[in-house]
Amino acid sequence: MAPALLADRESMAAAMAIMHARELSGTLGLAPAVREGERDRAVELLGEAAKSIPEAPLLLVGTATWTGTLPDTALVAATRDGAEFHAIVSQDGTLVRVAVVPLLDDGLLLGAVGVTEVLGDPTAGVLAGLTQSDVVMLAGPGQVVASTTSDEVAAAVASEAYAWRGDGGVHTVSGAGGHSLLVVTASLEPSGSVVFVRDLDAELAVIPRLRKTAALAALFALALALLLGTIVATVLVRPVRDLAHAAERVSAGDFETPLHSSPVREIDRVARAFDEMRRSLAARLDELEAANRELAERQDRLRSLQAELMQRDRLAASGRLLAGLAHEIRNPIANIRNCLEVTRRRVQDDQTGREFTDMAIDELLRMHELAERILDLNRPRDTNVLECDAASVSEEVATLVKTGFGSDDVTLAVNVPEAAPTAIPPDDLKQVLLNLTQNAYEAVGASGSIEIAVASGTAGTSIEVRDDGPGIPSEVLDRIFDPFFTTKTHARGVGLGLFLAEGIARRHGGRLTAHNRSGQRGTLFRLELPRAAGPVEPPSKRPAGTQAAR
Repeated sequence: MAPALLADRESMAAAMAIMHARELSGTLGLAPAVREGERDRAVELLGEAAKSIPEAPLLLVGTATWTGTLPDTALVAATRDGAEFHAIVSQDGTLVRVAVVPLLDDGLLLGAVGVTEVLGDPTAGVLAGLTQSDVVMLAGPGQVVASTTSDEVAAAVASEAYAWRGDGGVHTVSGAGGHSLLVVTASLEPSGSVVFVRDLDAELAVIPRLRKTAALAALFALALALLLGTIVATVLVRPVRDLAHAAERVSAGDFETPLHSSPVREIDRVARAFDEMRRSLAARLDELEAANRELAERQDRLRSLQAELMQRDRLAASGRLLAGLAHEIRNPIANIRNCLEVTRRRVQDDQTGREFTDMAIDELLRMHELAERILDLNRPRDTNVLECDAASVSEEVATLVKTGFGSDDVTLAVNVPEAAPTAIPPDDLKQVLLNLTQNAYEAVGASGSIEIAVASGTAGTSIEVRDDGPGIPSEVLDRIFDPFFTTKTHARGVGLGLFLAEGIARRHGGRLTAHNRSGQRGTLFRLELPRAAGPVEPPSKRPAGTQAAR
């Protein structure tokens, strides 16, 4: 089979070499360079094109070889006919594959382009792997080009095997040490040959192993026969054993143990009845577990509602306490500020004294602002406007917040319906949304995205403020609406913004909740408010003076 394998491989190799030669002949700019006699440019173009193929390039113009080596000068005449050819020729004791195609320019024969490849040890190794035999390549009688066997074996077959090239027969050659070698010789036209060699003694050495394998196969057949007999003997007992095992598994809570059918009709009926019984029992247990889960979920909801009620009571008490304290401390703050203003006028000539006085006045102003923010929870609102369009207010808040962005990498998107009538004054809703969007902007940092989404239905209006910031740690998520609680590590804010926003939402019959976004980064604040009784005009269409001054 080795010569046939070699012939197939050589046919593919010849076709590949011809194809590579055609690719080189079509190199852009090669024909004009040859026509103009620009040898250096033609050689450079051909060299660049040949980098992608394994063979060496060959360029023939007339009788001259511009680049590459033509192994046989007699082939030059063939290139003048403009025909494609492929051959394996002998050159200085080596075998070289040559493939040449004509180089044409508008039908004019300019020369020939080809490829050359030296056949050596790599080729012999590939042929040895394909045929599972040793390979000796000959360029002529006794001329060894490459070999995958020892030098002694190569020398033993080189002198005789060349004469058998192409006959397809298997010959015997005496090798070193008296070993018999099986030899098949195939031809590489026009002058080369390939000899496939196997050691006959090594091939015959497999016979004892074959005998041992036959004995093992006989023992295996005997064991298999005994095994089959045992299976046939126990086929009637197996269903009963499976039924007993399934009963044991049911007691352990496993209702899926398989039951095999039995050729005995009575046993098979018992197995089917047992299977129906355990399926019915499993269904009843599933119903009981579902009822237990529902009961546990109701208990969890009850605990959650109790915790929320306690939180609301605690926040209400805190709000009343803070409002009282804020109201009481405003007058002392105003008196101290007046005293400091008098002191400041008397220390106009004292630079240090004036600076410290200004610092004290600034701190008092901060205290006054803090007290005002606390009083916002209980300060009377404008009773003339109790409803608003949440969609218009959301767009207005987005416009206000965008003007304060310090980075172009922060985006704010608004997704609102045409109208969302909501039972809350516009100033109160604006204060809540400004607080939430400002917190979102501080959370995303230098780059990120914020979204305000409004949805309106018959039950009410929901507004979501989403960001892709780091989120809120789960251990403090239940405390973010507490007064004076903040997660900010810098000196901005005192923890009253969310407290005030939650109080405003609750005062108007709504609810403000916070969650970390599921499956992605960021926080989601959800504001739920009751729906307005009727249609609401946008802020731009309401008469002047209907919004409370802030």
